[in-house]
Amino acid sequence: MESSGTAACVLVRAIAVLLVAGATACASSSVNKTIHIPDGSVIDCVDIHQQPALKHAPPGHRQIQAKPKRNMKAIAAEASVSKREERPQTWRKYGSCPPGTVPIRRASRHANTEVVDMARRASPFGRRHPAAAATAGASSNFSTLNGALNGKIERAVAYSTDGPYLGARADVTLWKVNVHPNEFSMNYILIGNTVDPNYDPTPGGNPPASLTNQIAVGFVAWPALYGDSVSRLFVYYTTDGGNQKNCYNLECGGFHLQESEYALGDSWSDDTTSQVGGQRYFVTFGIHRDPALLNWWVTVMDKEIGYYPEDIFDKTFPEAVYVEMGGQVLDTRPGGNHTTTPMGNGIPSCGGSRFAALIMNYLGVDAGGKLFNDGADTTTTTTPSCYGANPLGFNTPNYGYNFAYGGPGGIYCDKPE
Repeated sequence: MESSGTAACVLVRAIAVLLVAGATACASSSVNKTIHIPDGSVIDCVDIHQQPALKHAPPGHRQIQAKPKRNMKAIAAEASVSKREERPQTWRKYGSCPPGTVPIRRASRHANTEVVDMARRASPFGRRHPAAAATAGASSNFSTLNGALNGKIERAVAYSTDGPYLGARADVTLWKVNVHPNEFSMNYILIGNTVDPNYDPTPGGNPPASLTNQIAVGFVAWPALYGDSVSRLFVYYTTDGGNQKNCYNLECGGFHLQESEYALGDSWSDDTTSQVGGQRYFVTFGIHRDPALLNWWVTVMDKEIGYYPEDIFDKTFPEAVYVEMGGQVLDTRPGGNHTTTPMGNGIPSCGGSRFAALIMNYLGVDAGGKLFNDGADTTTTTTPSCYGANPLGFNTPNYGYNFAYGGPGGIYCDKPE
């Protein structure tokens, strides 16, 4: 994986097959209710015990953990962290799932699975950390897509190595952007660890050269996958640094859904989209490890939407040594020029807290399961003149670190630094 500067996990080769299979699987007796959304999206309310992670699991692995021993709401309350106003997803305007079921969005009829598969292999996550690669004398900036597309994953991120971490929590601004049909634009937080025996996890030190286990959550606008440029909820994990196993949303059967108001792949309504220089809307994302069964839980607005069981990770994942946040864009160089797909909201990071895209109130979860102030003030960017990263410092007097990032893309990105 690019361990850091992107740390992020490569989205799995099986995505196209699994997304289509998932859509078909939902048209079965396991569906309790179906909700149709005017934009063409369809949400199936699936029996929680018939969800993809359990339906094909071997005997003895079909149990579901009802809730963590400590949830993110309690963790945040203990730290006296303020809570954002609830931001319901679009599908909730048209219905809700009955008790005992989980919301699963059907694959889009407009998805271009061939392009999605090639883009996914470019690996938005899972590669070597830029800083580590530079130390080794290697270039980590370019990813060649297999097939007809050639492209580059652009990144502008902040990261911290002040662990060990049992999770992270942050507010991410929600924007509407125009994305090239074959590209994507992501905004996310990520945690990861390494099994490199030579890595010394010194607080504040260099990141590992590779992150074996990674978990990410955030927004992605991906026309080839969803048929539009709307920002949608995604989760991701890998267990081998992105070499072979890269799992997006419900791929690989790793993510165990909970009864929730949030559906993977669904959007938020236009009236909760931020305006440049005006009203900003945030969604709070979190990841934390349950001290009881040691599962890694993912939260939206401090509500658990599901978890990754400990036993899906081939290598032990007792804690994270690295946290990353920011944006990524796939640049396929349409017409031979740098893409105009924006990162964040398309405003350069020097626009700061009033104009640029933000990740605010970032807090780490320490080894005791408590939120703590963690200065994610180290940044890495693939093309600083194009997509920037600008640490804004800690909130005062409240908890949390703030970070601005992004940019508009365009032909000027090809000019020498």
